[in-house]
Amino acid sequence: MKQTLTVEEKYSQYWPAICIISLLLAVALFYSYQVTANVLIEGYLRLASFGFLALSILSYFKIRDGKVLIDLENDSDGVLTVKYSVRNQYIHSEEWAVSEMFEVKTDIMPDRSLYNNLIKKDRCVRFRRKSEEDWIYFNKINGRVIPFTKENAQRIRDYLVKIKD
Repeated sequence: MKQTLTVEEKYSQYWPAICIISLLLAVALFYSYQVTANVLIEGYLRLASFGFLALSILSYFKIRDGKVLIDLENDSDGVLTVKYSVRNQYIHSEEWAVSEMFEVKTDIMPDRSLYNNLIKKDRCVRFRRKSEEDWIYFNKINGRVIPFTKENAQRIRDYLVKIKD
């Protein structure tokens, strides 16, 4: 009998608004620096325009990528299959032996970006094997650890502890 759990990545509803507002600010600041005569203010306006344009492009990429859905399926033979999909399109899959998972915990996200340093509410799931002392991130795609809400991370942890026992 297969046991399944479906959770989704933490994804903010504000990404479209951030994209549009930052693009409008970039255009307004670009126009402002074109009409100003002061060299120092022109440099500041160029820098701010470029910053808002970069923010707009990066938030557009976040919107285009969408949120990741994660399906966890446990087979009767002790193999956990984790499938990742975006917009109903399969992107990655991995298998873990449930017997290898010695200890499972939820933890804060790794400090790999300024956002993770500022926002400490995002959670991830980590586990440790019996033979190793290092903790392994459970949901990781191409070097990126998938952020979860506290509730979803706890649901994954509870699910893994339940199938492990």
